Amino acid sequence: MAEPLGDMADSQTTRRVMASPQQRPSSLSERQGWRAAKYPHCEGQVHDLHPWRDAHLTLCDLEVSRAYHGQHQFHEGLYLCLVLEGRLTLSGLDGARIDLFAGQGGIFRPPSTQSAPATLKSYHPQGRLRCISLYLEDEASQSLQVRRGLANWDALPCARHSQPLGWTPGRWLHQQLDERVRAPDGEGPQGDCDTPAFTACEGDMLEWQGIALQLLGAALKRRAGEAQDVPASPASSLVSPSRPHSVCRHLEAVRQRLAAVPHGAYSLEELARVACMSPSGLRQKFRQAFGQSLGSYQRECRMRCAEQALRRGVSIQQVAHQVGYAHACNFATAFRRHFGVSPQEARARFHRVD
Repeated sequence: MAEPLGDMADSQTTRRVMASPQQRPSSLSERQGWRAAKYPHCEGQVHDLHPWRDAHLTLCDLEVSRAYHGQHQFHEGLYLCLVLEGRLTLSGLDGARIDLFAGQGGIFRPPSTQSAPATLKSYHPQGRLRCISLYLEDEASQSLQVRRGLANWDALPCARHSQPLGWTPGRWLHQQLDERVRAPDGEGPQGDCDTPAFTACEGDMLEWQGIALQLLGAALKRRAGEAQDVPASPASSLVSPSRPHSVCRHLEAVRQRLAAVPHGAYSLEELARVACMSPSGLRQKFRQAFGQSLGSYQRECRMRCAEQALRRGVSIQQVAHQVGYAHACNFATAFRRHFGVSPQEARARFHRVD
């Protein structure tokens, strides 16, 4: 992956599938390997490394200003990512998907039996996204150790599906990576471009090679018959993100209430009572657990419900009321801000596809 998943290279051509970002000049950032990047839907800082031949390690800290979808194709190799902050959704052509929150990873390996390139889809909701990813390209050029790891993976029943699978790192690895891909206090991904926005780029390549191998080893540890760390869900289940292992049942109860009835008019105090904690504690711990605020999560659930209703052919006025908006114009503004298109345009697209 180069940039936030929406720029992964094709394994045959190693060409980017998305237009190159506008880069802001910064001699200090360039000297240390980080570059400021601006895309139509997000901007921030990205650092690309090549720990060994045909291996692409990418670190990013991005602010997604408008939710967007991506689609990426490649013939062989392996892609894995670990979300450190925020949320990312991966899905295959069969419709199954995984929702990744902070501390969760995804892995995707194209089936060896198909001649056409495999397709990996992604969804990037609005908000901050910090993640690290590894993409292995030409398998023949990988070391014997890496090839053995891939061969062991291919022998598992869960391997070589046309859908991504979930994995979780050990706590030590997660903490180590979280510290290395973090902006200093007071600096975000849109900070001063003449100042490096990260402290993660000062390690030498040997250290990054070790980190890349740790990521690969952790992601390949899945065993036959093991329950998925991040369960895949059908495409129709658009408002049931997976539960991070570290989330307490009270926070999960709040999340489930918002997902089940996203149009509800909840007060912070009401949700805090459900969570058995103070309003400020709920606000802070919910963001830590799920990578987004309460309001952002409820809004996302509303938009997903609205998308489903539009697919079914429900009128825009009815959809607006179903997801909790008193006026269709307010709903249309929120829908465009979230998906980048108006409800009318989205509905027309769904009908053309059908």
